[in-house]
Amino acid sequence: MNKLFTSLSIAILLASCGTEPGDNQESATPDSSTKKETKTSNTAFADGQYTVNADLSTCNWVGTEITTKTHTGTLDIYKGSVSVVDNRVNAAFVALNMSTINVTDLSGGAKASLEGDLSSENFFWVEKYPFSELKLESIKTKEGRSYAGGILNIRGISHPISFPVEASQDGNQMTFDGDMTFDRSKYNVKFRSGSFPDLFPDLGDKLINDEITINFHIVAES
Repeated sequence: MNKLFTSLSIAILLASCGTEPGDNQESATPDSSTKKETKTSNTAFADGQYTVNADLSTCNWVGTEITTKTHTGTLDIYKGSVSVVDNRVNAAFVALNMSTINVTDLSGGAKASLEGDLSSENFFWVEKYPFSELKLESIKTKEGRSYAGGILNIRGISHPISFPVEASQDGNQMTFDGDMTFDRSKYNVKFRSGSFPDLFPDLGDKLINDEITINFHIVAES
């Protein structure tokens, strides 16, 4: 079970919902409130609607234990879109297919066992929450660095999140690169977390760190 901590990282990019992600994307529809938020960004893009190219996009996760032991893996991007209004990112969403949880630092039976654990109710409960989703609301620039802000949903639980991002455009193609770190305990991913001492007393060196880091490369095309 020591390797279960890996699942922490998956909660990757992402947000879990039991229904088809992005079907009711209110945030993808421009409105005055979201336009106000994006005006502080100095990153200019061509207006229009962009579709995330899942084949060109990648999502990698990293999870650690208190012993500094690390596991790594990937998740497939299911779909996504980006809306640009007045040369600013007005709204966007990226959905991950949680059934594609992949462990890259193990092989054979150990790999299969950890992937099964991460998919179970102990962690991301893929059967009930097959998708994870990040809804982006703005990209703002502060002291020369751009930050994305939005809502991360995992296992049906949503929380606001902000993280640095590098965004660029080449022709009809936009790219977004960065690292997003979140606290998995906020999304009811409790297993061997120090945030729940009543459930897991005296964890010692079996404690799994709550912070998960996701590295992403998102490509969207008009």
